[in-house]
Amino acid sequence: MFAAHLDHLADEARAVLACNPLLAASSAGLPAGRNRLKRRARYAGTLSAIADIKAVAPRADAFARHFPELADGGYRHAERLPGDGKAGPVGLDPYRSSALCTWMDGLERGLGWVKSGANAEILEYYLQPDLMDADFIAERQPVRGLACGIGLLRIETLAASRMMQPRVAQCLPDFPSAEYPTVSESDLDAIAEHLDAAVSLAFAVDPAGTQLLAANLHSLHVGLRHDPLCSFSSSNELPGSAIVILSKERLRDGDHAATAAQLLHEAGHVLLGLYTTSAAASLPCDFTYVSPYKNDLQTLESILHMAYTIPWECAVRMACLSLREDPERRAREAAFVIAYASRQLPLIDIARSGLDRLGGDVLSDLPDIAAIPSWNARVLALVDRLLESETPERRPAHVAERQRVIERQAWDLGQMVLRGRDPIDPRLQSREIDETGESVTLWYDGTRHVIAKAEYRPTSKDYGRYVELIGSNASMAMEVA
Repeated sequence: MFAAHLDHLADEARAVLACNPLLAASSAGLPAGRNRLKRRARYAGTLSAIADIKAVAPRADAFARHFPELADGGYRHAERLPGDGKAGPVGLDPYRSSALCTWMDGLERGLGWVKSGANAEILEYYLQPDLMDADFIAERQPVRGLACGIGLLRIETLAASRMMQPRVAQCLPDFPSAEYPTVSESDLDAIAEHLDAAVSLAFAVDPAGTQLLAANLHSLHVGLRHDPLCSFSSSNELPGSAIVILSKERLRDGDHAATAAQLLHEAGHVLLGLYTTSAAASLPCDFTYVSPYKNDLQTLESILHMAYTIPWECAVRMACLSLREDPERRAREAAFVIAYASRQLPLIDIARSGLDRLGGDVLSDLPDIAAIPSWNARVLALVDRLLESETPERRPAHVAERQRVIERQAWDLGQMVLRGRDPIDPRLQSREIDETGESVTLWYDGTRHVIAKAEYRPTSKDYGRYVELIGSNASMAMEVA
């Protein structure tokens, strides 16, 4: 790839990044304000219900004191509170505290079980103000701080929490183990230095997106691992925070561009999660769509997250390509971007189809999600340009992978149909199950496929030999998408 071509591609990627569909609403603080009002009403109802249960009533006030408007019995009169919807900085907003929100959400679940007939003693598990206070204090005492204002916490802090530990188990199922070394003070210094450099680079290529990262994340739960895999994760259940586990290889190589792209990927999850969950309208929660990344049934919200965050990460990586001086690393990064984006080809049509099925009331409350597919298409157009610039030796492998993605999507859809599901995919024209119920003939993307029912249906870990063919180590990064 010629330097002039890479510079031009980087300029176009930056232009696309500046048109981020959630930029205007998030910059204006709309989702954060709506989140404050929505959670305040929910928490007021939960605390009022707890206060009405004689055995545990005193502990309602112990929980409420973390939320100034609900303290001192304010939860009894939430309907009289001002509805201005203004949220403070993420680090001072109790309704975006991972610790407080996780405990309140858990208490809400416990109360729901009691209302369904469970013994009220179950609430003892959730009504632990001392444990809640300890988690909140730990969250507000980062072990390091980034220049952008985000605090760093050890991953062990999250793992030690009764309420937040399940998220660690989801993201890092083998934690703790010998794979995760104890992070020393010097390790923390190195992690902070690396992340500071990554955020600075992110700001250089996507200033508006990086400002949203700093404005919507107060904490990163950090750690190290021995193998080359880096793990980045976030969740609506832990607002205002993300998990970042860096490999020793990433720190040694100083690949700030990859870290910058993955940080903005997580920022995308946080922004979109805040935008959708804070709205009055709700996206449908049925598992109707087959994800080309997960190879399994997902909700529309999950599809939109992949259609938003992955193109964002790819655009940042393309914007940084011209900054990579080593030709081999530059080639590997280009191969990774093309491979990573290949699964967007069926996904973008699935996202459009899902949005088309939404009622007008949902889209009127969540108007910005309607622009995600068109923004996604602009990123994919740049990926196509990148593919055109690949060497003749590499290009056939990329083209073959795109076809394999389509064939794998058809196979996954067939497996779902044979298991009695009715997945939605606009490229699926027809399907007919044979009389044995062990095979289905379907037309997908204009091609006839005859698919036998498989005893074992591999999911997101199945990437074939494509990465070996193009000589890239991209598979390790793809597994944490």
